[in-house]
Amino acid sequence: MLIDRTEYLLGVCERIFHSLANTCLIIMLVINMLQISSRAIFDKGIALVFPWTVFFFCWSVFFGFFVLYRQGGDITVDFFVDRFGQVGQLISRHFVNLITIILMGVMLWHGPQTLLQQIGDEIEIVELDRWVQTFPLFLSCVLVMVNMLLDTCKAFRGEPEIRFTTSIDTLQEDP
Repeated sequence: MLIDRTEYLLGVCERIFHSLANTCLIIMLVINMLQISSRAIFDKGIALVFPWTVFFFCWSVFFGFFVLYRQGGDITVDFFVDRFGQVGQLISRHFVNLITIILMGVMLWHGPQTLLQQIGDEIEIVELDRWVQTFPLFLSCVLVMVNMLLDTCKAFRGEPEIRFTTSIDTLQEDP
C-alpha cells in the first residue's frame, strides 16, 4: 500500500539524514581537534577550520531538522491536548499537520528563488556556492511535509497518533 511504502521510505531517509548529521558532527570534532593540536604544538592555527566548522554545523542542523521532527523531538503541548478528549485530539492532530504543511509549503515556495539567488555567491574561504549550504534545509522541508501528509492520511485511516515519551514523562514521584 502507498502509505506503508511512504512510511518505509521516510524511515530510510531518516536513517540517512541521521547518519549525515552525525558525520558532519564528527568532521567538526576532528578538524577542531586538529586546530587545537596545531595551536598547542606549533602555536599556529589552521585558517580553514572555522569556516568549515560553520558549514558543517549548518549541514548538521539542516539534516537533523527532519530527523528531529520524525523522531518526535519537536515541542508538543500534550499537557493541554490530552485534556481535549478523543475528538479534540483528532482535531488538534489535523490542525498541527495543516499548519506544518502550510509552513513547509511557504519554505518550499521560496526555496527555488532562494537557491537561484545563491548561485555564484561563494562562501568565503570554503569556496562553495552558498546554495550548497542551504540545499539540505529544503530537502528536510520536503520530507517534513511528506511526513505530515502521511500522518494526515493515517489519521483519516483511523490509525492512532505516534506518541513519543521523554524521560520526564516516565519520572515518578517518590512515595
